[in-house]
Amino acid sequence: PQDEQHQHIQVEKKKHKHKHPYTSPSGLFIQERASKQLPGPGQHFSFGAVKEWEDILAMLDAKEDRKLLLVVRHGQAISNYLGDTLGPDEWYAVEGTCQYDDQKGTIYNIFDADLTGLGQDQAKSLNSILVGGGWYAKMTGDRPARVILSPLTRCLHTATLVLDGVKPNATNVEEFVRETLGMDTCDARRSVSDPNGSPAPQPQGPCSFDMGLASAYPQYKYRVYEPKDDADRSFGLLGDSDHLWTKTERERQKHQVKRAKKFLDILFDHAPEKVVVVVTHSGFTRSLLLAVQREPYRPMNAELVPVIVDKARRKDHTADAASNPKQLQLDEDAAEDAWLDAVLSGYEGIDLNEDDRPRRSSGSSSAIQQQRQVSSSSSSSHPCMLRRLVARLLTLWR
Repeated sequence: PQDEQHQHIQVEKKKHKHKHPYTSPSGLFIQERASKQLPGPGQHFSFGAVKEWEDILAMLDAKEDRKLLLVVRHGQAISNYLGDTLGPDEWYAVEGTCQYDDQKGTIYNIFDADLTGLGQDQAKSLNSILVGGGWYAKMTGDRPARVILSPLTRCLHTATLVLDGVKPNATNVEEFVRETLGMDTCDARRSVSDPNGSPAPQPQGPCSFDMGLASAYPQYKYRVYEPKDDADRSFGLLGDSDHLWTKTERERQKHQVKRAKKFLDILFDHAPEKVVVVVTHSGFTRSLLLAVQREPYRPMNAELVPVIVDKARRKDHTADAASNPKQLQLDEDAAEDAWLDAVLSGYEGIDLNEDDRPRRSSGSSSAIQQQRQVSSSSSSSHPCMLRRLVARLLTLWR
């Protein structure tokens, strides 16, 4: 059944390939085999390359509109730790709150969750491999590189540790590479500026905090656009405060893939570098891979996933746009929706986004109980949970 599903995915990709502007050449990295649940998550030999990196870099240079993305997931965050420690039932009941009190003297800040001590160690270990072990130089061939960072604290902290000793051509903090939006406070971002200094300051987001991004991580620049300017901008944030996160609705997979495509549009329009390091999240990594017709590999904390991205040459629609711009936009939107539907339908048996699940209604004990029953009854067949369990058992065995 897995082989049949894999074949179906490839057929759908080929059928709609001409409708999407971004693709990725196959046969380069072992992470392409995600639908076969091989390999398991974890940092792989040669970062998953099945060809020599010299050959991959030669392929990178062979095409003008082609980039190498080194996608890094953040180290373990407080939200990851609590999710693993509490289990799904209790975590689902508190993931929309600002803090968690373990009743043993420790209060964990869930909002815009920072790294744990283990997460910091994971990031430092990746740095020792990339910089100390010379793998960054080997994978980039010392080409000028751009760094793109999610504005969430766990990614800014990870980048500070992972990229210590790396000198990029440019660094940008980018709104569109954030984790799945909405409901979970760990995925809400703090404002760029500090909260106001009044005796009863109003929180600039769902929870209160002491320092804005510019004060917490002053080594990075934060370009702020008006939220209405998201269709025509370079890298940056959509507003000083968080205008994307909502308390009542969780972003769905299809919307996140569209967001990944918008990021690629900005990247190819505004970044001349052939090599780009993206420090981001598990959910966005999978959507980014889907956006370039790669299988949605789920990375572990502080894992680096390489991917080559090609931008297809698009037909010149200048004449069509002049004669009937509304119809042209409708045609392009329909083509994009058709491609997205085809790609996502091929993965019906695979959990792309662990947040595509029934969400509890706040304040409803019956809804919480129903969610617990759903989680309990489905956990034994959850493919990603099984993979994680196998990975942990292998680690203990080794």
